[in-house]
Amino acid sequence: MSDTGPVWNLTFEQWQRLAARAEATPDALEDGAFVRFDSPAGELHFYATPLRKPAGWPYPFLEPIPGVRQNGAFVGRAWHEPDTGFVHFEVFLYAAAQALRADYESDVSDLDYVTYEQAVDQAVRGTQSDLAWLHQEFGRLASLALGF
Repeated sequence: MSDTGPVWNLTFEQWQRLAARAEATPDALEDGAFVRFDSPAGELHFYATPLRKPAGWPYPFLEPIPGVRQNGAFVGRAWHEPDTGFVHFEVFLYAAAQALRADYESDVSDLDYVTYEQAVDQAVRGTQSDLAWLHQEFGRLASLALGF
């Protein structure tokens, strides 16, 4: 899937302000979705909930969201490249892998192991809708934290 979202180029200080908002405020996005800053990795992790999810989202919200008493679904991550200022995005849907695994293990789907592995590899990458949602939520965070 190609990344056709906006190009973000932030200073290190701007990235730090985004991270600080994600760390300090349980509801940093103020829209029903959640963002958490993973300090060791230096990444922002984005979680969907029933209140705020990508268009056409078919998966349950079973993953614990760090720092809140609510489950959600990890949609993806963003990280900053300090040398260039670019922000990179990656969709990774654990919920998609879990759904395929449940189908495979219960013999609901008629997949051999190789086909199952290929299906998981494709499903975790999500859809253009998932990527658009990730960009939109990042933009919301930037608007709230930086005034963009």
